[in-house]
Amino acid sequence: MKKQGFTLIELLAVIVILAVIALISTPLITNTIQTSRKNADRESARSYVSTVKQKITEAMLEYPNLVIGAGPTNATGDAVREWACTNCSADNKVKIEFTGTAPQKATLSWTDEGEVTGMLKYVNGCWKVVNNGDLEEIAKTTSDTTAKTFCGY
Repeated sequence: MKKQGFTLIELLAVIVILAVIALISTPLITNTIQTSRKNADRESARSYVSTVKQKITEAMLEYPNLVIGAGPTNATGDAVREWACTNCSADNKVKIEFTGTAPQKATLSWTDEGEVTGMLKYVNGCWKVVNNGDLEEIAKTTSDTTAKTFCGY
C-alpha cells in the first residue's frame, strides 16, 4: 500500500523558500507604507496651508480693516482650526475648515503680502511653509535650530 504525502525534505524546502520571499518583501512593503504616510501628511499640510490662505483672504475681503493676530501656535486638535483676529467676527476668530488631518503642531503667520509662513508638524513629517505656500521638508540634519526645536529633533 502506497502512502501519499510530502517528505520532510520537501516541507523544509518550501518553508525555506517562503522565508526568503518574506525577508525580501518585508522591507519593500515597509518602505512603501512609510513613504505613503509621509506623502499623505505632506498633502494634508498643503491642504491646510491652502485653506488658511483662502479663509484669511476671504476675511480680508469681508473686513477691509482686518487685523490678523497670531496664527495657530503649539496647537493640537481643533485649536489649529481657528485664526485669531481683532475685528473679524463676534468671537474674533477666522474659522479654518478643511478636509484631511490637522497638524499636530503649527506655528504660522500671515505676511502683509498675504502669504502664510511658518512650520507644520504631522505624525510622519515636519515642513516649513516657503514661497507661495510650497512646503520644504525639515530634516533632522537641518541647520535651522528653530525648525529642529519645533520638530523635536
